[in-house]
Amino acid sequence: MSRRRFGDPAARSPGRRQARVNDLLRRQLGLILEREFRDQLPAMATVTEVRTTPDLRLARVFVSVYAERPVQDKTMILLQHLTPGIRQFLAGEVLLRFLPTLEFRLDLSAEYAQHIDDLLHGHESGEKQ
Repeated sequence: MSRRRFGDPAARSPGRRQARVNDLLRRQLGLILEREFRDQLPAMATVTEVRTTPDLRLARVFVSVYAERPVQDKTMILLQHLTPGIRQFLAGEVLLRFLPTLEFRLDLSAEYAQHIDDLLHGHESGEKQ
Protein backbone atom coordinates (compact mmCIF):
# COMPACT_ATOMS: atom_id res chain seq x y z
CA MET A 1 0.00 0.00 0.00
CA SER A 2 1.23 3.44 -0.86
CA ARG A 3 2.42 5.67 1.97
CA ARG A 4 1.53 8.75 -0.06
CA ARG A 5 -1.06 11.02 1.51
CA PHE A 6 -3.60 13.00 -0.41
CA GLY A 7 -4.39 16.62 0.26
CA ASP A 8 -2.23 19.65 0.66
CA PRO A 9 1.44 18.64 0.32
CA ALA A 10 2.52 21.63 2.43
CA ALA A 11 0.38 20.37 5.33
CA ARG A 12 2.41 17.19 5.71
CA SER A 13 5.23 17.14 8.19
CA PRO A 14 8.59 17.60 6.49
CA GLY A 15 10.98 14.73 5.95
CA ARG A 16 14.26 14.56 7.82
CA ARG A 17 16.29 16.26 5.08
CA GLN A 18 13.67 18.95 4.56
CA ALA A 19 13.53 19.63 8.32
CA ARG A 20 17.33 19.88 8.48
CA VAL A 21 17.40 22.31 5.55
CA ASN A 22 14.61 24.37 7.16
CA ASP A 23 16.61 24.63 10.39
CA LEU A 24 19.86 25.45 8.56
CA LEU A 25 18.20 28.19 6.53
CA ARG A 26 16.48 29.63 9.61
CA ARG A 27 19.76 29.88 11.51
CA GLN A 28 21.79 31.26 8.60
CA LEU A 29 19.15 33.79 7.53
CA GLY A 30 18.88 35.03 11.11
CA LEU A 31 22.63 35.55 11.26
CA ILE A 32 22.72 37.24 7.86
CA LEU A 33 19.93 39.66 8.75
CA GLU A 34 21.64 40.47 12.03
CA ARG A 35 25.15 40.83 10.59
CA GLU A 36 24.69 42.30 7.14
CA PHE A 37 21.30 44.03 7.00
CA ARG A 38 20.70 45.31 10.55
CA ASP A 39 21.43 48.92 9.59
CA GLN A 40 19.23 48.82 6.48
CA LEU A 41 16.08 47.58 8.21
CA PRO A 42 13.88 50.07 10.10
CA ALA A 43 13.09 47.57 12.88
CA MET A 44 14.55 44.44 14.43
CA ALA A 45 13.53 41.41 12.36
CA THR A 46 13.82 37.85 13.65
CA VAL A 47 13.51 34.75 11.48
CA THR A 48 11.06 32.55 13.38
CA GLU A 49 10.53 29.73 10.91
CA VAL A 50 11.46 28.55 7.43
CA ARG A 51 9.28 26.18 5.44
CA THR A 52 10.68 24.75 2.23
CA THR A 53 8.72 22.92 -0.42
CA PRO A 54 9.45 19.17 -0.68
CA ASP A 55 11.71 19.77 -3.71
CA LEU A 56 13.65 22.43 -1.70
CA ARG A 57 13.21 25.01 -4.49
CA LEU A 58 11.12 27.54 -2.53
CA ALA A 59 11.60 28.67 1.06
CA ARG A 60 8.92 30.64 2.87
CA VAL A 61 10.72 32.66 5.52
CA PHE A 62 8.54 33.79 8.42
CA VAL A 63 9.85 36.94 10.05
CA SER A 64 8.71 38.54 13.29
CA VAL A 65 9.17 42.31 13.35
CA TYR A 66 9.08 43.99 16.76
CA ALA A 67 7.46 47.32 15.89
CA GLU A 68 4.15 49.00 15.13
CA ARG A 69 2.17 47.82 12.11
CA PRO A 70 3.30 50.57 9.64
CA VAL A 71 6.96 49.87 10.49
CA GLN A 72 6.33 46.12 10.10
CA ASP A 73 4.90 46.70 6.63
CA LYS A 74 7.83 48.92 5.67
CA THR A 75 10.30 46.29 6.94
CA MET A 76 8.60 43.53 4.94
CA ILE A 77 8.63 45.63 1.76
CA LEU A 78 12.31 46.33 2.30
CA LEU A 79 13.04 42.62 2.90
CA GLN A 80 11.34 41.80 -0.41
CA HIS A 81 13.52 44.43 -2.09
CA LEU A 82 16.70 43.09 -0.42
CA THR A 83 15.95 39.44 -1.25
CA PRO A 84 18.55 39.11 -4.05
CA GLY A 85 21.32 40.41 -1.77
CA ILE A 86 20.18 38.22 1.12
CA ARG A 87 20.12 35.21 -1.20
CA GLN A 88 23.65 36.04 -2.39
CA PHE A 89 24.97 36.10 1.19
CA LEU A 90 23.09 32.86 1.88
CA ALA A 91 24.76 31.19 -1.12
CA GLY A 92 28.13 31.89 0.47
CA GLU A 93 27.05 30.35 3.78
CA VAL A 94 25.22 27.13 2.86
CA LEU A 95 26.16 24.33 0.52
CA LEU A 96 23.08 23.09 -1.30
CA ARG A 97 22.68 21.83 -4.84
CA PHE A 98 19.93 24.38 -5.47
CA LEU A 99 19.54 27.47 -3.34
CA PRO A 100 15.82 27.98 -2.74
CA THR A 101 13.98 31.07 -3.84
CA LEU A 102 13.18 33.13 -0.73
CA GLU A 103 9.69 34.37 0.00
CA PHE A 104 9.42 36.55 3.11
CA ARG A 105 6.20 36.55 5.15
CA LEU A 106 5.29 38.44 8.29
CA ASP A 107 4.87 36.14 11.30
CA LEU A 108 2.05 37.43 13.49
CA SER A 109 1.98 34.47 15.89
CA ALA A 110 3.57 36.45 18.76
CA GLU A 111 0.99 39.22 18.39
CA TYR A 112 -1.81 36.66 18.26
CA ALA A 113 -0.49 34.94 21.40
CA GLN A 114 -0.32 38.31 23.17
CA HIS A 115 -3.90 39.06 22.10
CA ILE A 116 -5.12 35.71 23.48
CA ASP A 117 -3.17 36.29 26.69
CA ASP A 118 -4.75 39.75 27.06
CA LEU A 119 -8.20 38.25 26.54
CA LEU A 120 -7.58 35.55 29.13
CA HIS A 121 -6.18 37.94 31.71
CA GLY A 122 -8.97 40.41 31.06
CA HIS A 123 -11.50 37.63 31.53
CA GLU A 124 -9.84 36.46 34.76
CA SER A 125 -9.82 39.98 36.25
CA GLY A 126 -13.50 40.35 35.31
CA GLU A 127 -14.38 37.17 37.25
CA LYS A 128 -12.63 38.32 40.45
CA GLN A 129 -14.77 41.44 40.80
